[in-house]
Amino acid sequence: MRAVILLFACVTGAASELPEAIHLDSLSPALADAVVEAHGQAKGEVAGAKDAASRAQAWGRLGMFLHAQHLALAAEWAYGLALTEHNDPRWRHLRGVVLEERGEIERAAADYREAVRLDHGDFAATVRLARAVLLAGDHEAAARILDQFGQGRGDAAIMLAVRADIAIAQERWQAAADLLERAYTLEPDAGALAYKLAMVHRRLGNGALTREWLARRGDANAAPKIDDPLLLEVASLSLSARFYVKVGEWALERGDTGSAVDSLARAAALDPDDVDVGLTYANVLGVAGRPVDAIAEVRRVLGIDRQSAHGWYLLAWLMRTMDEESHRLESLMAVRRSLRLAEDDRTRVLAAAFSMRERRFKEAMNDYEILLSGNPDKSAYYLYWLSLARLGLGDCDAREPLARALELQRGWGEAHLVLARADAICGDAARARWRVAALLKIRDDVDTRMTLAMVELASGNRELAAELATVDLPHPDAEMILDLLGRGGSPVRPFARGSPWWVPPEIRSGLPSIP
Repeated sequence: MRAVILLFACVTGAASELPEAIHLDSLSPALADAVVEAHGQAKGEVAGAKDAASRAQAWGRLGMFLHAQHLALAAEWAYGLALTEHNDPRWRHLRGVVLEERGEIERAAADYREAVRLDHGDFAATVRLARAVLLAGDHEAAARILDQFGQGRGDAAIMLAVRADIAIAQERWQAAADLLERAYTLEPDAGALAYKLAMVHRRLGNGALTREWLARRGDANAAPKIDDPLLLEVASLSLSARFYVKVGEWALERGDTGSAVDSLARAAALDPDDVDVGLTYANVLGVAGRPVDAIAEVRRVLGIDRQSAHGWYLLAWLMRTMDEESHRLESLMAVRRSLRLAEDDRTRVLAAAFSMRERRFKEAMNDYEILLSGNPDKSAYYLYWLSLARLGLGDCDAREPLARALELQRGWGEAHLVLARADAICGDAARARWRVAALLKIRDDVDTRMTLAMVELASGNRELAAELATVDLPHPDAEMILDLLGRGGSPVRPFARGSPWWVPPEIRSGLPSIP
C-alpha cells in the first residue's frame, strides 16, 4: 500500500478513512513508507484514546508530520480532524500557516484569530494574524491587533516590520523608515528590511539613502524571523530532502553556516541521487570554508550526472584559488566543459578568468568579445579585460577598447595605469608620461612607480628606469624591468608574467570588481 495513502475526507463514510487518494510515487520509497506508517499510527492512537483531547493530539501530530513533508493538503486535513475533536490553539495556528502558504489568506486569518483568542500569548499567531489582515487590505484592523496582543514583544524585529508595513499602507513614509531602521538594527542580515528601506526613502525623495540601502541589501532577501516554536517542532519531524534544503538555505541567509551544513548534509543523505541537492550541499560546504569536502561532494554528484553544467561550474568555482598546476588545469577543463553544456554569461566570465590566468589570451579574448556583445551594461569591465587579453598577445591595437572603457568610466585608475603602460610599450612615450604623472598625484604606490619605470625604459632613460626598479625589488615588474635592462631589451607586455594584474578578480576574491 506504499503507493497510495487515503488521507482526505469524503462526504460519505468515516472522515479518517475515505478520501480522495494522495499518490506518493513522486516521493522517495522511504518517505512514502514513513507517511503510510505515520497515518496508521495516528489511527491506532485515536482508536485507543480515552478523550477528545488525546484524539486531537494524535491527528494534530500527524498533521505536523505531513506539514513537515510539504504535503500541505494532507496536513490541512489532519489539522482539521484534530480541531473537530478539540479546539486547540496549536492546530488553529498550524492550519493557518498551511492555508497562508497556499494563499488562502482569509481562511488563514480566521484560524489565526481563533488561535490568538484561545492563547493570548501566541506571539507568532498574533504577528501572522496582523500580517494576514493587512494583506487583506485592512491596515487599521492590523494595527489594532498588534496594539491589543503585541505589547509584550513590541520590540521584536518582525513586529516592527509589520508595523512598518502598516505605516507604508497608510503612506506614513517617515514613520515606516523609522520602524524599519529599528528592525534592521535588530536583524541586520534581513535583506528584505534593507530593500523596503530603500523603497521608502525613494518615496521620501532621498536618493542617496535609497542607493545606500540597496547596497546594504546586496543579494540578501531574508525577511525578519518569527519566533515560532510550533514551526520549529514541525521542522524536527521532516524526512524530506527538499525541506532540509530550504532550512539550510534559510540558515545560510541568516549567516548560520554550521546549521546550513547540518541541514544540507541531512538532505543529501535522504536523497543521495538528487543532483540539485548534492550540489547545493557542496556549495554550502564551500561557503563554510570546507573546500576539500565540497569538491569531494561535487565529484560524487558528477559521478551520477556527467552532463550537469552546474556541477562542472561549481567544481571550477571551488577550485578557483588553488595554486597547484593540476588543480588549475582541472578547474579550467571543468569550466570549459560547463560552458559547452550550457551557454551562460556567469560561466563564460569564469572561463575567461581562468584562461587569463593560464595565459591563454586568445581564448580569453574570444570570451570577452562574446560577453561584450551581450552585456552593454557591463561594457567598461569587459572592454578592460578584452584589452588586457589583447595586450597579452602583444597587440597594440588593444589600446582602442581600453580608451573606450575609460570613456565610460573616466575615473577608473587601474584602466589609466594599464593604458599608460600600453602607450609606453607601443611607442607613445609622451602620452604615457603625461598619464603616469597624473596617476602619481593620486596614487604613489608600487604599481604606479613601476609604470613610471616602464615609461622611462621605453623612453631610453635606462639609468633612471634601473634606479626606480631597484627601489621596489622584489616586485615582479621590477624584476622584469631589470632583466630587460640586463639583456638590452624593451618591454613588450605591460606586466610581468606572474603579475596578479593578469588575473581577473573572479578567481582572486570571488567577486567581480566592476567599477
